[in-house]
Amino acid sequence: MKRTVLALAVLAVALSGCGRADPNKPEGKMMTGLRVAFAFKTCTSELRERFALKEIEGVNSDDMDPRPTGRPGEWDVKFTADVTEKGSGRVTRYEGVCHVRRDKPTWLDARFIKEIHAGDGVVRRVTP
Repeated sequence: MKRTVLALAVLAVALSGCGRADPNKPEGKMMTGLRVAFAFKTCTSELRERFALKEIEGVNSDDMDPRPTGRPGEWDVKFTADVTEKGSGRVTRYEGVCHVRRDKPTWLDARFIKEIHAGDGVVRRVTP
């Protein structure tokens, strides 16, 4: 599984260099789709690292609000996400903003909101 994700990430990075020469022109639909998929993976990985989550089984977000900022293809995506950890089944809620830029790496500003479902008797020790 990790090799597949790595291969997709490498493909997305390689294709991101194949954009239009003028950064002020809109991106194509395929390029936008790849950038969104790569940004989602990057933000999920940062969320996992920042809050010391184990392996993530699933992310559920019904509240995503992409706002264009600056040039075409650049967004700030506000979200509220419920993250389910693999193994324990713990479900925790986070909210934040995923910053997507064409010429910079994607980064995340997020905060822990609450634990929705405790997992297998393990206590979460993260301060909100």
